[in-house]
Amino acid sequence: MSRYDKYNPVSGGFRAALNAAWTATSGPTSATDLNRILVVGVNGSGRVVKATTVALASGILILTGPKAAADVVDVMTDGEVVEISGTDMESGTAPTAGQKLWFNATASRLTSTAPTAGVAGFYVGQIIEVGRLVVRCKNVAVPV
Repeated sequence: MSRYDKYNPVSGGFRAALNAAWTATSGPTSATDLNRILVVGVNGSGRVVKATTVALASGILILTGPKAAADVVDVMTDGEVVEISGTDMESGTAPTAGQKLWFNATASRLTSTAPTAGVAGFYVGQIIEVGRLVVRCKNVAVPV
């Protein structure tokens, strides 16, 4: 059950309204959208949506309970998350210390596999110790 640990709402992220209601059953059939790291972005209406592409990704969101459409949430771009588990990862395996984590748009999960050279990616952060992720979200182009 991932959760925010260190977060400065003044400089570590932004607040925006949800585009749609998010509940325990709004995730993929094999997972819930609650208590896990979701990579999110902002749509053309200024509302928070799950990122479906690297270009849309802006930060991460961890929802601990159901939210209605238009509820305002904190999106983290810089901070720390603890209790990272396999449910946050594409592989289903908990990440290990030193791993850098990226957004995998296909699986809508985090991955430790960096994008291939010349491809844009969304860097989420690095595991500093087992279960602790230092978040430094940014869109990057992997050098050729």
